[in-house]
Amino acid sequence: MRLITVDSSVFVSAARPSEPGFEESTAFLAWIRRTQPRLFLPTLAIVEMATALSRTGNDEDMAQRYAMAVGRLPNTVLVALDEGLARQASELGSRHKLRGADAVYVATASLFAAQLVTLDREQLERGAAIVQTLTPSGFVAAT
Repeated sequence: MRLITVDSSVFVSAARPSEPGFEESTAFLAWIRRTQPRLFLPTLAIVEMATALSRTGNDEDMAQRYAMAVGRLPNTVLVALDEGLARQASELGSRHKLRGADAVYVATASLFAAQLVTLDREQLERGAAIVQTLTPSGFVAAT
């Protein structure tokens, strides 16, 4: 079974047709629904999805429902941002010059030896020193 961590950028772009990466994110999430791989998502993902969608014009209730639904996808493990994960993210982020939230996703993927799927360029490039990073379209093409 494939082990995957998905950055919130992918879920947010799939929820908004005007977002860059909408088509590739939608195709990736369709693959997720069909194959139901094991997903490891930091709990931070729920916060990022809901707030990003509501800040950019989506109804706050819809944004909250969407984020919670992602957390209930089959075979999904929500990984709490506890002290251990925070320390790991802090170390990786400092060493590889990652932004805070990006470091949490990379640390989560590293903890579970998962591939990291993201639309974030810095996360793709800098995270690649730690885990395998792919765009949604790159991931689908590789399957």
